[in-house]
Amino acid sequence: ERPASSVRPTAVSRRQLACEREVDGSFDEGVVDLAAGPEDREPDRSDDADDQIIRVRARRQFAAAMRLVWGLLCGGVAPSRLPLAFLPEVDVPFIGVRIPYPDSNPAQVEREIAKPVEEVLATLSGIKKLRSSCDADGAWVQLRFDWGQDLDVVRMQVSDLMDQVEAELPAGIGEIRIWSFNTNDIPVVEARISAEGVDLSENYDLLEARVVNRLRRLPGVARVDLDGVEPKEIFIDLVLDKVKAHRVDIRQLIQRLRAASSNLVLGRIQDGGRRFTARAVGAFDSVQAIENLVIDERGLRLSEIAEVSYEEPPISYGRRLNGKDAVALLVFKDSTANTVDVVRSVMSVIENEIDDDPLLQGVDLFVWQDQGDQIVSALEGLTRAGFLGALLAVAVLYFFLRRLGSTLIVSLSIPFSVIAACGMLWFLGKTLNILSMMGLMLGVGMLVDNAIVVLESIDRRGRVEPDPRQAALTGASSVSMAVTASPLTSLIVFLPLIVGSRSELTTWLGEMGITISLALVCSLFSSLTLIPLVAARFLDPGKAKRVPMMERLEDRYAGVLRWTLRHK
Repeated sequence: ERPASSVRPTAVSRRQLACEREVDGSFDEGVVDLAAGPEDREPDRSDDADDQIIRVRARRQFAAAMRLVWGLLCGGVAPSRLPLAFLPEVDVPFIGVRIPYPDSNPAQVEREIAKPVEEVLATLSGIKKLRSSCDADGAWVQLRFDWGQDLDVVRMQVSDLMDQVEAELPAGIGEIRIWSFNTNDIPVVEARISAEGVDLSENYDLLEARVVNRLRRLPGVARVDLDGVEPKEIFIDLVLDKVKAHRVDIRQLIQRLRAASSNLVLGRIQDGGRRFTARAVGAFDSVQAIENLVIDERGLRLSEIAEVSYEEPPISYGRRLNGKDAVALLVFKDSTANTVDVVRSVMSVIENEIDDDPLLQGVDLFVWQDQGDQIVSALEGLTRAGFLGALLAVAVLYFFLRRLGSTLIVSLSIPFSVIAACGMLWFLGKTLNILSMMGLMLGVGMLVDNAIVVLESIDRRGRVEPDPRQAALTGASSVSMAVTASPLTSLIVFLPLIVGSRSELTTWLGEMGITISLALVCSLFSSLTLIPLVAARFLDPGKAKRVPMMERLEDRYAGVLRWTLRHK
């Protein structure tokens, strides 16, 4: 039995000693060991790695402080450099193929285009669903794959297969288009352009020169699209009666038109040591040049059998703004650009240049979808919610710890873990989006768990150990294994979302799981380094304020514990 002089009366209350003497000897021995001095306690060598970390931080306080400051600086720089986005970059497992075949019929398109293309694309591995639709203007083929599949490789395979089957398709098909969808393909700005008494569908050149080109040159803007207005095209409408009267071969007419507008490389010419590349450029400089084109050996001109016009193509749909015909304006950003910065630049040009352009007087440009404003509003809301949650967590800590100094020390884990997690997100190339911000906010309540355990152990050790550094070292080392195991059990829960099989649910929730996991790892690091370092220097081992309600709660807990150990 340990001498009475080795146990200090201030270490454990009389009520607690009375409770512990009634239980078995193993529990009593643990209490005596905790109250014993450092010279009487056997060192625990089961967690040497954690002890080494804590020992270095507790003894080399200046070096440890510099490392922590360096981590805070890196994390402090990260929020200003993290790209802001509405959603994380995710590839939707979808690939579409459009084969235009104008002025046809759906049955012919299905027979000559859709079926051959389906047979070739069905040889791809990993297809979950293959679907095609046909209309009078071509075929549309949709392929769906499992989530997590590398769409860049699949897109290359689809392109190779379409090159192989193109020779079997009708000669009149247009350019085959292949595309997939990524969250970066969502427009960051959507607007409508309208004018009183003016049909803007016939003013493509004006809108392109005064609106689109001004936005295209902005940094971070990938492309700007106008929907509802198209550039002018050459239309050649054959007059059937005149074609029959002059006995014109339509096939030869089409070949002659293609030859007159084609470009050919003739070869290289060397002259006096200089080398030139000869090229035949086939182009028409005016509508009259097309009308005067000779189409046969008889000297027959195109204007004698057809009507040539240069105008905007007809639009089969329409948009309205305030009861007027409108044109859609869509702005897309680069995948690496900051969404908020791009939107702010676009809005600045719209408000300061486009709205003040004298050539656009009477033109109304209305922005109805601003992704940057949505991101800022959502992030500000989540930040307020997280800040309020952190304040409530601190208030709850103070209610139970009943000491301001201990509460402030534990509360250091919240900003340190959040800032350090932002730094790790930056180094991993992630974005600060709605899901990652939500993960940070959900993890706020778990960031103080480890710090509370470590600080309580240091506080109890400080009541029997006069040296605060040794108390911080011994107290943190005694709970290092438990503190390490606690966040690992939480990380295991999110591990399937990060490295498990991919689905639509895990793809979106995985972003949140990564953020929470990083915050928990940073919390573990701060509890084993920051908390002992600060506690060794600023923790006052005095008694906490007496709260009658807390004492009654402790008495009831002691009674429940006593009953549990008696009936184990």
